Amino acid sequence: MEKANVEFLSWAMNYNLTERPGQYRKIDLDESTIHSGDYFAVMRLDGLDPMIMYGTGSRSGHTVMALRFEGELYIVESQDAPYWPIARIQRNKFSEWVTMAEEAQFHVTYMPLSDEMRERFNETAAQEFFYRTQGLPYGYHNFLFSWVDTPEDNWPDLFPKHLAGPIFSIVQQVDKNVSDIFLAQALNHHLGTKDLNLSSISMEAAKRNMTFGDVMAVVEEDGWKYHGEYHDGESFVCSTYVAAAWKAAGIFGDHTINAAEFSPKDVYQIKIFDDNYKETRPERCKLADPDSPHCQILGKYRMEFPGFNSIEIYSHMNERCPSIAPDFIRPDGC
Repeated sequence: MEKANVEFLSWAMNYNLTERPGQYRKIDLDESTIHSGDYFAVMRLDGLDPMIMYGTGSRSGHTVMALRFEGELYIVESQDAPYWPIARIQRNKFSEWVTMAEEAQFHVTYMPLSDEMRERFNETAAQEFFYRTQGLPYGYHNFLFSWVDTPEDNWPDLFPKHLAGPIFSIVQQVDKNVSDIFLAQALNHHLGTKDLNLSSISMEAAKRNMTFGDVMAVVEEDGWKYHGEYHDGESFVCSTYVAAAWKAAGIFGDHTINAAEFSPKDVYQIKIFDDNYKETRPERCKLADPDSPHCQILGKYRMEFPGFNSIEIYSHMNERCPSIAPDFIRPDGC
């Protein structure tokens, strides 16, 4: 599986992973140097993460955030992997999370906030956001919509845009619950309708002179509620959860932001991180990855992040961005 994923990333994304020195594949960070709001990018060579990476142009497939509670360091995340001992939105003590991450063969890179953003980060507000959302299921209801921002330019060659509707229509015939979770509820929100199935959604879109792609590209707004046997509330995948936590904590200031539109790539490209960390990071991080601006604490292969910390915050960011492999060109202001 590892070999197949490495080859896929090279073929599909021109992302050629290189091995790190064996003695540096686990680096212990001093917990006292990690602050609330700091970010960890995760990659697992399991098929799913590389497909997320291929679809969005990201160099990571999972996204988590550090948050302290009564002084103790935790990782908060939206997680539902079968190899993870806990499902749903959760927190785990940092030391325990690192152990689980190592056992799961995670690649993990630490990215601290800048001093300015650290001062802006309201820890109490972030804690309140966590308590409000703790236990919500992983965000399958809008899984696709941090990625699909345009009618035409988010569909990789392996999943052409004209197949989305027919494929999910077939799924609807086999398992209505699956099509409802992954698509129908979200598209009802996008159209302002209620309880339409995919066939009815297509008919309603046609009445409005919209294609299926047009409906999918409608901005996914924060605060929309999703419902089902195991879900009643907002829906967050890993990257949208971190973006929403930052939003709750004041990182985005007065800008109008829909965290539901943030893919993993969108998260690490925002200009909120410490530009000087390459020089101040622990010596062991420098020895492991001399040319990296980050500290990669786990992983056999070196993680790289083109565009890291490069995009100033602006209102409605990441709502209209294409993501076509292998270049994944992001126009300014999208």
